[in-house]
Amino acid sequence: MRFPNPPITEAIFDITVNLRDSFNHEILLNFHEEVKEAFPNIQKRMAFQGGLELKVDDIDEINPQLLPISNKPEGYIFISQDQKRIIQARLNGFTFSRLKPYESWESFYREAYQLWEKYAQLVSPVKVTRLALRYINQILIPATGTIELKDYIRTVPEISNDLSVIMEDYFMQILVVHPDYRPSRAIINQTIGQVTENEKGERVVPLIFDIDVFQQVNLHHDDEEIKKIFELNLRSFRDEIFFKSINDKTKELFK
Repeated sequence: MRFPNPPITEAIFDITVNLRDSFNHEILLNFHEEVKEAFPNIQKRMAFQGGLELKVDDIDEINPQLLPISNKPEGYIFISQDQKRIIQARLNGFTFSRLKPYESWESFYREAYQLWEKYAQLVSPVKVTRLALRYINQILIPATGTIELKDYIRTVPEISNDLSVIMEDYFMQILVVHPDYRPSRAIINQTIGQVTENEKGERVVPLIFDIDVFQQVNLHHDDEEIKKIFELNLRSFRDEIFFKSINDKTKELFK
């Protein structure tokens, strides 16, 4: 089902890999040479590491010492001219993000997979360990009168009837599985923000509905099973969670 005004603010395609120990991160710059016409902007991604060491010379005297902080290159970020499409080429994997406006699964997935194949051919991963699709949705609920969340979304936190309180804010996270899509799992995050205005200047309450569907794997980078998992498991599981969680009143907001 397609909506003229989908609530997707970011769609994310992510693959985690193991590279050989001797891999040089600067090789990832060769990837940028292949995509720089469409993704001209580049940023270096750094990993910061530090720590605390406890030295016990005497049972009554503990001497904590800060370990030096190191920042190591973790990869590169390539950004399109309109800043709506983003590639992360890292030492531990590949990520492609599409920001609003989201057109369709077909165009998003086709571009993501083609870019993944370029990355994989360049770095030759030892193995692929995790596949994931994440969709961050923002549902703008009209702020008129009392808002009943269950009118818009079917899974919400319940407050005891014995408590005389009004819920002003919430954050909910649940981990779910589905027998049809095992061993894929999904993390669902929900939260609501403060009253704001939409593009028409109308008062609305943003409801964030974040669906992160993933599967642990042990595959070669050119294994056809990767496509099957994305298309048959992750996409289908994500669609089921989204469409069976919203009400008709919510669908009207996307028209």
